[in-house]
Amino acid sequence: MNSHHVQLLVSIRHRDEIEPALRGGCDILDLKDPLNGALGMVDESTLCSICESLRNRPVSVPVSMALGELREWQEKDSAPLIPAEITYLKMGLSHTAGLCNWYSHWLEVRQRIEARNNTAFQWIAVAYADWKLAKAISPQDVLTAAIESRSAGLLIDTYSKQGQNLLDSLSLDELKALIEQARSHKLKIALAGSIDSKTLTSLAEVSPDIIGIRGAACLGKVRTNGLQEQAVRKFRTQLDRQFALTESG
Repeated sequence: MNSHHVQLLVSIRHRDEIEPALRGGCDILDLKDPLNGALGMVDESTLCSICESLRNRPVSVPVSMALGELREWQEKDSAPLIPAEITYLKMGLSHTAGLCNWYSHWLEVRQRIEARNNTAFQWIAVAYADWKLAKAISPQDVLTAAIESRSAGLLIDTYSKQGQNLLDSLSLDELKALIEQARSHKLKIALAGSIDSKTLTSLAEVSPDIIGIRGAACLGKVRTNGLQEQAVRKFRTQLDRQFALTESG
């Protein structure tokens, strides 16, 4: 095993994608509906169906869940019921640029969800690499908020899923600086955003804890298509090989 084992997170949209993801070698299952945006939340019936299926499986892996965008929850008084199988929660911060009270709203929504579920979840703060396009706050400001709120980790992802990848919006040096600061505060570091085998060569240099994929795991590398075990396995192999090469070099 590599001295720095990078975990593979695979986003699934319904219960039929659990098996392909697990057999392909994923370490973390992520529940997300790609039809609802970068961090689209699955609907209630799908959530219950997935978690019911997970309950009946001998293989246990951590499960994360996307909650959509903060602005969606600001407009609601309710909070979702989160099944016990979910460990990590995350929500996007698009359209928060210029809002001086975004941080208090972010904390309020988190607290509302935890109160409804009587559970302290592990929260992953989400920074969009293409933050200007997303009209979001900057990755540095998200990282500062993650540290102050004692979040479990930081995910750097892309808001737009139209062919641009993570490194088209943030340079490797910018990523390194964010990751070093996050790591100094013991935050888990996850990277996502149209990551493919070519991108892995560069990302191996910054040693994230987690690499997240959806499109690379799907038929034709289209994130709204079905998940394929073979695609997940191929990416897992490339991931392990690339990070092993970087460390041995």
